[in-house]
Amino acid sequence: MNIKKCFWFFLILLILLPVKLTASDASSQDQVSQPQAQPNLEKINQPISDRIRRAGELVLEGDTDRASEIIKQTIRECSSNLLETRDCSDWLNTLRGLNDVIGEPKKKTVNTNSIGMKLVRIPASDYMMGSLKQEMDWLRLTFRKIWRDGHKQWFQDEMPLHPVRLTKPFYMGVTEVTVGQFKQFVADTKYKTDAEKGDGGMIFSKKEDRWVPTKGMKWDSVPWKISDDQPVVFVSWNDAQAFCKWLGRKEKRTYRLPTEAEWEMGCRGGAAWVRYPWGNHLPGDSDDNFGDGNSKLPEGMTTVNDGYEYVSPVGSYPPNGLGLYDMGGNVMEWVQDYYDRNYYDSSPVENPQGPAVGTSRVNKGGNWFASPADCRCAFRGFSGDTRSFWNLGFRVVLEAGDDEAGLKTAGSGSSLDKKKMADREKVSQFPPSDEDGVRLFRQAMFAAQQQQWDSAIEDLEKALRIYEKREDPKWTARVKATLAGIYAERNRVYKSKELYTESLAEFRKNGDTSSASVILARLQELETSPGVKVVEVQKGGIAERAGIVTGDVIVEYGGETGFRVAGFKKLVDDFQGLDKITLSVMNDQNITTISVPGGALGVALEDIKRPPRPRRPPAQDQQNRQNARQRRDRDRR
Repeated sequence: MNIKKCFWFFLILLILLPVKLTASDASSQDQVSQPQAQPNLEKINQPISDRIRRAGELVLEGDTDRASEIIKQTIRECSSNLLETRDCSDWLNTLRGLNDVIGEPKKKTVNTNSIGMKLVRIPASDYMMGSLKQEMDWLRLTFRKIWRDGHKQWFQDEMPLHPVRLTKPFYMGVTEVTVGQFKQFVADTKYKTDAEKGDGGMIFSKKEDRWVPTKGMKWDSVPWKISDDQPVVFVSWNDAQAFCKWLGRKEKRTYRLPTEAEWEMGCRGGAAWVRYPWGNHLPGDSDDNFGDGNSKLPEGMTTVNDGYEYVSPVGSYPPNGLGLYDMGGNVMEWVQDYYDRNYYDSSPVENPQGPAVGTSRVNKGGNWFASPADCRCAFRGFSGDTRSFWNLGFRVVLEAGDDEAGLKTAGSGSSLDKKKMADREKVSQFPPSDEDGVRLFRQAMFAAQQQQWDSAIEDLEKALRIYEKREDPKWTARVKATLAGIYAERNRVYKSKELYTESLAEFRKNGDTSSASVILARLQELETSPGVKVVEVQKGGIAERAGIVTGDVIVEYGGETGFRVAGFKKLVDDFQGLDKITLSVMNDQNITTISVPGGALGVALEDIKRPPRPRRPPAQDQQNRQNARQRRDRDRR
């Protein structure tokens, strides 16, 4: 959420806030309105309502740092039981929401260069690149028609999942390069694209059912009404390189295409692993510009309408956690690397640059013409250097340097801000002593790809002991989650659930909500019951204050999953005396985690039953089918 939206949010909050004040807050409200010095809002006895009011005033003044600190301190005091429990339970969800709203502008450093291009700083960090075997199973079952049509080989080049460490920060274009920005390049250099010099850009011919070059199709001549705020298309990898070199000379800085590893980390938005830039659910109307209306999409997506037949103006959909737009759609994007379907088998952990040689370059991200299967962060496309398509563009990366005088920073550029940024990046980097853990993890992923489950489990258990000994919470959670997935493959459900539950708690503690959501979904897959459905919410109860509504499915309570109504009631009774309990609800496949006070929720519930698994045919039916196959084989001979 940007500062402007934050301004309006707090303006509304300040108008509505007096209505939400409890009777116990009335006297403090009168005191605030008196013409006297502002009280010290950091004191424990300061009412929460007044703290929120003061945080709103600070945001309106542009001081998001102080506003964020007030909100965070209040959350800490609530968690430590230093504040009145009822007051905390009334305001805790609001406080957490405000913490997210206020914190975002401070976390992002967005710069604007001389051609109006915005770039966001991506800190040095690590993440999990590629896909697990479970992702292939999900693709095969979700996109049956596309899988059958030959995309299987494309998807399988995403394996194995492997750790990647980027040791240097960099700036990435907030959006894809636009028609207007490319126009400045052409006007300055008189550049001719490969499409203009050749047979034109590639479009998909429904008549011929293939991609064909078409004369006249070029960056400024497209099959739709063009505008400067659209992503530029019909540009080859060579054209994108020429643009980067021109921009580098103009800015006297190093601009280039992102590596595949940089692009994929940017797509995941700061999460260890997430399916799409917006989360793990299939795109809806307002998530992404993709090939909606395609008859090969899953049945549940036939009514999705993203609002655009072709490309959309850049930034038309919400950004991901790093502030990057259109990473999952609009147009595919060139990256620097050569393509090799087996590259992940030998790619380095640190700063992978792609194969040394090749015949094609990697394309990343979905596009307006593609299935949601291609919109995932791990998806890998590829094209020749000189090819250009109506659904392929690019975004740029700027290498970070000490001298950033050529850029105008959105926000303070003080030495204190730079020190804070350097400190955050220092913390996010790997400690130097984890090489054995990374090696074992990578080894395990290769073994899992070959379905050598025992070897994979052995290596992951060794890696887990290393990270637990090093007290590395981030990698302990990741290894546990991966090990849980392999135990599930071996049908060791109890052990799998145990590790998934532990990793869920650790991801939450680390603040990685996207990964926690993935783990919840994995737990659901293991359960015989997906949870209990809310059929009624009583007024004034805990559930109403927590925002639970009729139709929500409670999928987790206090770390427990897979319950029915009877078991859920026992859980609530067991946690009756606790001040705070974690609760996860699902609505339209979206999972939201909230904290509620221990005690009766004030809801009426009903059990949910999974559809019965298909019965295996009786032995006689199996024998008849086998006989039929044998007769058919004899006839062919």
